[in-house]
Amino acid sequence: MSRPYLPSLVLRDYLHTVATLHPQLRELLDFGRPGADEALAELAGTVSEFDTDSTGRGDSYRRAQRDTLVRWTGMRRLLDLATPDAAAPVTLILDVLGGDGTVARAASSQSACFESKLAFITGDLSGHMVDKALAHGLPAVRQAAHFLFLRDAGVDAVLLAYGTHHIPAARRPQAVAEAARVVRPGGRIVLHDFDESSPMAGFFGEVVHPHAAGGHDYRHFSRAELTGLFTGAGLPVRVVDLYDPLIVRADSAESASAGMRDYVGDMYGVRDYFATLTDDEVWQLLTRHFDHTGYLAGIGRDDVPARPLVYRADGQFVAEVPRMAIVAVATRTQVAP
Repeated sequence: MSRPYLPSLVLRDYLHTVATLHPQLRELLDFGRPGADEALAELAGTVSEFDTDSTGRGDSYRRAQRDTLVRWTGMRRLLDLATPDAAAPVTLILDVLGGDGTVARAASSQSACFESKLAFITGDLSGHMVDKALAHGLPAVRQAAHFLFLRDAGVDAVLLAYGTHHIPAARRPQAVAEAARVVRPGGRIVLHDFDESSPMAGFFGEVVHPHAAGGHDYRHFSRAELTGLFTGAGLPVRVVDLYDPLIVRADSAESASAGMRDYVGDMYGVRDYFATLTDDEVWQLLTRHFDHTGYLAGIGRDDVPARPLVYRADGQFVAEVPRMAIVAVATRTQVAP
C-alpha cells in the first residue's frame, strides 16, 4: 500500500485522500481484485507522453484545456449518447481517458444543458493528469483502460474518448471488456475516435507525428474494428458519425484565429512548429488538413462546415475547425458479459 501511485502520493495516502474528499469513489475502488498488483506494477513503470512536456506534451495539453469549452459541441453529444435516461436524478459516468478532467469540468460549467445531474469519475493512465484532476477537486483514479480499479457494475455509463487510439490494438478488446464489467446493467458504453481514413487521422500522421516532441505513432480506428470490438464482447452496438469541432471565440477575427492557432499548437504539441510559420501559413495549414469536403460526401453529410472558417455570432468572432468522429454506442445487457 506504500508503493508509488501518483507523483504526489503513494497508494495508501491516495486512498486516504479519496476516502476523505470523494467517499463515493472510495467505495467503488477495488485494488484487491485479481491482477491488481501486476497492474499497479505496470503503472509504476509507465511514463506517459501526457505527464509533462519533457515526456511529450503534458503541460502543453493541460494549458489548452484551460478553456474547457473548445470541444464542447462534441462533448455534449457524447454525454447525450451516454445518458439516455433523463429521468435519473444523478448519472455517474466513468471518463476512462479523462486527463485532468476536461469533460467533467466542461459539463459542470454547462450543467443547465442536462435534465439530470451528471457526476464523473475521471480516470487516466498518467499520474500527472490524475494529480491535476484531484487538484481541480474532482474524483479521479490512475488506471489503464485495459485494467480498471473499480468494482463490477458500479457506474451508470462509461466514456472512452479523446485519446482512445492511444490504447494499443492488442489491448482494445480488454478495454471494452473492462468498460462492460464496471457499467451497470442497462448502462451505456460510448467509445469515440477518429476514423483511420479521416482528415483528423491525417493531421496526426502528417503534422503531429513529425513535429511534436513525442511524435504520434498510433493507429486510429475503423468502423469495422469498432463493431468487431463490441460484438466480440457480446454487446450489440451501433456506430454513428459525430461532429466534434474545435471552436474558439474572441472579440475580433484576428484574435479568434490566433486563439485557434495557440489551442491547436498546445493541444497537439506543435506550438514550436507553428512558431516557424506566419499566422496566415498556420491557417492555410489548418484549412488544408481539416478540409472535410470529400469525407463528408463519403458519409452523406452536408449539414456541418466542410472547412475551417471564421465568422461572427452572438456579438463575437468564432474560429471553427471541423472534425468528424466515429462513435460506438453500446448498452450492457442485464446479463454480465
